[in-house]
Amino acid sequence: MATQVITGRDVSLSFSGSLGTDIDAQALSATLTKTIDRQTYQTLDGEAYKTINVEAEFTMEILADWGKTNSVCEALWGAADSAPDTTFTVTMTVTSGHTFAFDCLPAYPAPVGGTAPDAQTATFTFKVSKGAVVETFS
Repeated sequence: MATQVITGRDVSLSFSGSLGTDIDAQALSATLTKTIDRQTYQTLDGEAYKTINVEAEFTMEILADWGKTNSVCEALWGAADSAPDTTFTVTMTVTSGHTFAFDCLPAYPAPVGGTAPDAQTATFTFKVSKGAVVETFS
């Protein structure tokens, strides 16, 4: 079987509500990272393990769109200002048929600004609520 190469251009994003109507067109990167906080105990019988927590983080870098109608930067900034503990749903789909759905807590972009002559970008790092990610394949 031939190797299938999946690139970042094979990923599409959607956000619930009015938090992003043009994400794919301005996204430079999108990364979902899920980690396990696992304790290791040395017992008389050998190692024993206990998972304490499962966490996930979603990071994306986009071309800044401040001042644009339906600005993603402004919508996410506003959500972080007005409802920082209210989640919004992100769906990330890969052309291989895998879909990852998860609820994120709003975050401010960091940094705001840029360097000449480069395009201005905004990077967001979102905490995934309860580390819960639903992966499906269709």
